[in-house]
Amino acid sequence: MKGDATQNVGSLNAFAESKGVEIRYDASIAPAKGVSYGGRISILPGMTSAEEVATLAHEIAHEMLHRDERRRETDRTIRETEAEAVAYVVCSAIGLDTNTAAADYIKLYNGNAQTLSASLNFVQKTAAEILNALEIVEERAA
Repeated sequence: MKGDATQNVGSLNAFAESKGVEIRYDASIAPAKGVSYGGRISILPGMTSAEEVATLAHEIAHEMLHRDERRRETDRTIRETEAEAVAYVVCSAIGLDTNTAAADYIKLYNGNAQTLSASLNFVQKTAAEILNALEIVEERAA
């Protein structure tokens, strides 16, 4: 599961596509690194593979967590906290050091320990599904 970041980008793209989510690379989304549209994710081209992995994990989490009836039950703080927490777990599990980026991002959207605590079940299930898919892809490649 700790393959190189380039391999993980490909695996995350394949996972998103298996979920019916199209991935596009689009410079016009700058300064955002990624945007989730519901069935489609746009990624800023030219990032490092590590940045791309973190961004894909974040946007895939939005697709999995916030594109159904649950979206109406959450606000932007909750949605961004959950997506970034999922990205942090995925990145940590595959050996990518995000330093303080996840904490900084969550603070930017006014997330806090209470927000995160209330969302842990959603974060855990989503991160586990993504990591399981990465592990399956790695096993097939071996």
